[in-house]
Amino acid sequence: MEEDDDMFSDDDTPSDIDFSILTMRWRQLTLFQDDLFLGMQGMNIGITDATITGWEYELLREYNEREKTPLDLATHVSAFSQMWLFAVYEVMRIWKDRIYQYNKWYGSGGVDTAISNLGPEDELNFTKEVKRRQLTRYRDDEEFRKKVDGEWAQFKPAFQMVELLRMNLAKHAAPGKDSMLTPAPGYGRINYICGAMDFEVVDKNGDFYFLNRRDIANALREAFLAIKT
Repeated sequence: MEEDDDMFSDDDTPSDIDFSILTMRWRQLTLFQDDLFLGMQGMNIGITDATITGWEYELLREYNEREKTPLDLATHVSAFSQMWLFAVYEVMRIWKDRIYQYNKWYGSGGVDTAISNLGPEDELNFTKEVKRRQLTRYRDDEEFRKKVDGEWAQFKPAFQMVELLRMNLAKHAAPGKDSMLTPAPGYGRINYICGAMDFEVVDKNGDFYFLNRRDIANALREAFLAIKT
């Protein structure tokens, strides 16, 4: 793709996107710093974001040149976009649930019990020992607790976008309201600016609007940039 192509006259072009943010900055988050494998899952989000973004702009180029939808490529982009979204949701859900548990146990005075329930130390179980260290620090270090909670607060709006789109695509309903059904789950239309697939979603209030993968990737990048490292 040529950077001076007419298609890329909009400010948001592949050459303007810093893909390293979603690849490298997960490991800077407090609960990711000592969790190697959760950090690797975050890195995967950034790696695949760069690849799918390239496909999205290729899809837009072909769509404009042919003046009709290139079905094979559109299907390819739609499938990988949905898989990317599900992966983002799982990483953020693990993060969210971990904070929720730590907060609950700390508030009820149950951190020691939670640590005890992990059983004896096991150097071969990396995840167990990460959780043990994090729980101990969450119990003892007020600044650690504030930093963990503050980081999630910055990402919460992005997660709500992820959750809304994921529920519509995977569950065919609005988050928290199974009776609010998605009219055409998984059906996407090509965004005329960036080539991402625009999916129609419904929220729990019954309001309809469009979201795409690029909306979420940009929201995540903005959240990372807003956090002081």
